[in-house]
Amino acid sequence: MREKLFDRGVIGDVAKRNVDREARERTFTFDTKEFRYLVYNRRLKERIESIWVYPRDAAARGIYGDLVIRFTILRNGELGAVELVRTSGYKSLDDAAIKALYDGAPYWPLPKEWGLDAYTIEGFFIYTLYGYYIM
Repeated sequence: MREKLFDRGVIGDVAKRNVDREARERTFTFDTKEFRYLVYNRRLKERIESIWVYPRDAAARGIYGDLVIRFTILRNGELGAVELVRTSGYKSLDDAAIKALYDGAPYWPLPKEWGLDAYTIEGFFIYTLYGYYIM
C-alpha cells in the first residue's frame, strides 16, 4: 500500500491533471507572450479588426472609449460565450465590438496540440478619434 502512495507515475499523473485543468480554465489576452498562442492570436486579432466598425454616429459626435470583452472560442472554432467585462460607457461602442466578434465567427479550430476544449480571451477594445484597435 505504501508503495502506491509514493508511486512517481501516480504523482506525475496528478500533477499533469492540475496543469491541464489550469490551462483549460485560464483566460488569455491577445498580447500573451506564450509562443504556442502567438500565431493563432495574431490571425484572430486581424480577423476581428478587419470586421470591426467604428459606429458612424459615435465618430461624428467625437465619442471615444475603451472596453473589455471576454469571449471563448470552442475547439471546433465556433464562438462560445461572450461577456462584456467592462463597458466603454457608450452602448453603440460596446455593441459594435461585440458584433465584430459574432460576425467573425466561425474562427479556426483550436490546434489539437493545445489540448484545450475552449480558448478564452480577454480583449481590450480601444476606440480613439484617430481609429480603433485591439490589445
